[in-house]
Amino acid sequence: MEQRWKLEGIPAYVGGGLDAKIYNCGSGMEPDFSGPTGEDSLMHLVRNTSAEEFLSWCGLLSQKGFDCVYAWEDEAGLYRQFRGEKNVYAYFIQNERTARIIHDNSGVTIDLFSAPEELRVHDGAALMQFGLTYDDMIKGVSCDCGMLYALRLADNSLIVVDGGEIEQATEPATDEFFARISQLTGNPEKIRIAAWFCTHPHDDHMDFFCRMLAKFGSRLTVERTMFNFASYSVHGWFDQSSRSRIKTMERIKENNPAVSHLKLHTGQRFDLHGATVRVLLTHEDMLWRRGDRPYEGMNETSTVLEISFEGKKLILLADAHVSNGNVLIGRYPQGSISCDFLQVAHHCINNVENFYSFIKTEYMLIPEGRYLLLKFIYDNYRLVRRYAAEDKVIVAGDATQIFHVEKGIVKKTEYFPVRGCAYDGSEM
Repeated sequence: MEQRWKLEGIPAYVGGGLDAKIYNCGSGMEPDFSGPTGEDSLMHLVRNTSAEEFLSWCGLLSQKGFDCVYAWEDEAGLYRQFRGEKNVYAYFIQNERTARIIHDNSGVTIDLFSAPEELRVHDGAALMQFGLTYDDMIKGVSCDCGMLYALRLADNSLIVVDGGEIEQATEPATDEFFARISQLTGNPEKIRIAAWFCTHPHDDHMDFFCRMLAKFGSRLTVERTMFNFASYSVHGWFDQSSRSRIKTMERIKENNPAVSHLKLHTGQRFDLHGATVRVLLTHEDMLWRRGDRPYEGMNETSTVLEISFEGKKLILLADAHVSNGNVLIGRYPQGSISCDFLQVAHHCINNVENFYSFIKTEYMLIPEGRYLLLKFIYDNYRLVRRYAAEDKVIVAGDATQIFHVEKGIVKKTEYFPVRGCAYDGSEM
């Protein structure tokens, strides 16, 4: 195996069968559309291995001077992170008998990214599904997708998830989002974003946030970013989403030169000011499954994330496909994954009943407009309503809705009207 091992400076895995191919898992804050970057992460896949072989190899890394800074296990597998001259993230999946060894060259290790709860300003947390404007997809006029969430933590910082399309990032809409997060934090002069999580690099999941940084950058401090974007060298798609990614990364770094980045990998579990973040799935789990056709479109590269806060759980499916769900279901026993809030996949466009029947939830959060649900994707909307009570299926286009949570109980729910209009020419 050592003759085929291509991760220089990292001891070769002993055991199993090494894939001949080494996989580029993408860069971090540095977009990779112009060629390889100094942040590209590389992955070896080992098949037909065992937990014993995986742990033995982890022991070898320790012997070679790598410090194990993270160790976790669950029903699906074993997860480790090592810091040395090179950072290594590795995980073993029991049912697949596979190990993934990743030279993580894209950011900091989990222990340096994690932030323990040190200060409580609030007795609870607040989860907001922001009401974007949704209409027919007409470029330069309106948009039928996009999603934007914010979670206010006990220390008064925020986790912000994604952002809408540029057509949704109008002056009234961006002013309204800033008004809502100002109210949540009580501090319109300086709002701390503990982390911005981007589920995947489509423009309808970045543009609104990028516009916020342009308009309110002096009053927003982005302390961390967390995502795992697939490599352009693998998928090869350059479009408006690619330009959006370049602009968003530039703006984050320009306004927040000390920002810390974590490349998300399956099995990571870390704390952010009282919230616990758990990575359930990334595009690295999908890479080898189709040979020369690595992904079924960019949506299949979505990161599936679980965030636990104040006794509640939120699971974000992003724009996941059935194939993503099949991977997750193949790893975990039925009933082992549940949540209180489940974000409906791909704006209810994808029929992913495998996810909905597998993950028990109370609320279904739909980042879509009701007009579009009823006109174009009613069958999927009707399917979603089978898995939650009617008053627990929350449609983003109806209103901005904020759940105030204390000690596992939704104490109060606030509603605010959607503010927006047809695209007004605002630029990122």
